[in-house]
Amino acid sequence: MPERVEVSGFEPPTSAVRRQRSTGLSYTPWSGQRSRGVPGLPLTGGAVLTSIGLVLPTVDKAEVVRATGAERERTLALMRSLEAAQWDLDTELPGWRVREVVAHLITTDRAAVNGSLALQVLRSQAHLERWNDRQVVKWADRPPSELLLALERWGRRYRRLVRTLPAALYRMRLSAMYGRGPAGLLLWARPFDEWVHRQDLRRALALPHEEADLAPIAGFVLASIPSSVLPEIEASGTVAIELEGVPLRPIVLDLEARSTTDGRPEDAGTRIVADGPRFVMTVGGRGSFAELEAEGALRVEGERGAAEALFAKLRIV
Repeated sequence: MPERVEVSGFEPPTSAVRRQRSTGLSYTPWSGQRSRGVPGLPLTGGAVLTSIGLVLPTVDKAEVVRATGAERERTLALMRSLEAAQWDLDTELPGWRVREVVAHLITTDRAAVNGSLALQVLRSQAHLERWNDRQVVKWADRPPSELLLALERWGRRYRRLVRTLPAALYRMRLSAMYGRGPAGLLLWARPFDEWVHRQDLRRALALPHEEADLAPIAGFVLASIPSSVLPEIEASGTVAIELEGVPLRPIVLDLEARSTTDGRPEDAGTRIVADGPRFVMTVGGRGSFAELEAEGALRVEGERGAAEALFAKLRIV
């Protein structure tokens, strides 16, 4: 009988099939929680394996390409359903209506395809946000039909770009807006950004957050923490983060060592358990962790000081 290996988290469907054929191993989701994904579909994404299972999602080109296309299709479906007046609804982002959010998605795609975005992401997240604001005003007041056409056209071109770039480039390490890490993080950030902004749109339209297919989005958040957040923290202790409703094994952070560990989540000095979609939105700068906790969507167990130190720096855009 072939050995059965439990893999927590998500695995690219194609690579999972290849590995199962070549090794006889089979793959099942982490049994610690249920996914809110589509029943019957394989879990997707890259992962680092240790003796206890998946520790941290890693950049996987096939999953970045898939997630990039899937997020744009969902955004297009939402925008095509709107009446003309709904494009002028205010969002919770200061000064941004629905049309400004769509303009942001378009101008980010255009800048990535023509190369001008590369100069921005090599700097800070704050610099990128200021640059974004300057680009959005150039597109926001165009007719909805023109914005929809550009959203489809530039999304298709951007997906072609991420599909064309070699896998070796995804793995190449460099210093950029998410700290020093694989270059693929910058490409993986795109579906994360689109998911967060689509929830901004859904809030403006009085629609609930989406919960399906959240693993690649939450995976980006968890994978970015070691390089973009931990270097800014002056604290000690181990912190486990568990996202409810997302098929990812909890990660364990060593704040003093500024790295992840392969320790068991239940042995961490602090355990943070949060609703997956709302945690991702809060990391994206929508609301605060204090609000999340007050509303019952997050709880802290164990040493609270370590959690507060992490929350103070945990913002990714």
